[in-house]
Amino acid sequence: MKHLQVIAGILFILFLFTITACGGGGGTNGSNGSTGGFASIRMEAVIDGSSPTTTVDPTNIFVNEIVRFRLTGVDDTSTRVIIPTSGYTLTGAPGGALDSTGLFTASSSGTGSSGAVHVTFDATNYSLTVKVVTPDAILKGTGRTTEGFPAAGVQIKALNVSGTVVGTGFIATDGTIRMSVPTSAVKFTTDFSTADPQAKYYVRQFAYSGKDYSTTIVTCTAPLPALTSGLTSNLSTALAFYRLTSGIPPPPPNGCQ
Repeated sequence: MKHLQVIAGILFILFLFTITACGGGGGTNGSNGSTGGFASIRMEAVIDGSSPTTTVDPTNIFVNEIVRFRLTGVDDTSTRVIIPTSGYTLTGAPGGALDSTGLFTASSSGTGSSGAVHVTFDATNYSLTVKVVTPDAILKGTGRTTEGFPAAGVQIKALNVSGTVVGTGFIATDGTIRMSVPTSAVKFTTDFSTADPQAKYYVRQFAYSGKDYSTTIVTCTAPLPALTSGLTSNLSTALAFYRLTSGIPPPPPNGCQ
């Protein structure tokens, strides 16, 4: 009996030692040096050295700009942090050069084609489409949900008077819209197919300048401000997108003409 008690005591001590060494079953998140624990991770493009940080649409990098690609993650305190990452690579010929730290230097002229930036973190591959353009007229604005969150990944389509798409851009991770459009563009619509799948939108609809527009109706487009080559024009108001979590159905689209 005494022999069995000794063995049981030894096993109990070993169990306590194992629990202590493992931190009681808990773990650290990536912001503390671990590779896991983030609620979500995304790659984004920012103008290198900008203060405050200027996030841009990677498919609308202007000639001669220097842009840094980086990974950011949401940690267990709901804070978005930059994840130190290296090993960035570039495929295709978008009109620029990329180093392994994610620093992209645009060339003095665009190639007219797209490429992609890639990086691997915690055994997961992340990539973004990238393209260098020579800006014509520059359109700026913001796109957010009705709850105030950035509508990252929603595509903006600029159309001419005939309804042909003549320019495209994406809402950046912080809600910024910055894209080059030709002066022939007079109206725009949006495309949700590229949006963050976790941002569940109620319907394919957006609000702009006091009216609502539906992307399911081809002729239901919003007007662009006057555009001038070489100058920046701002959308008159932010674009607002409805999400399922808002709980309130959007009103019928009243901006269709």
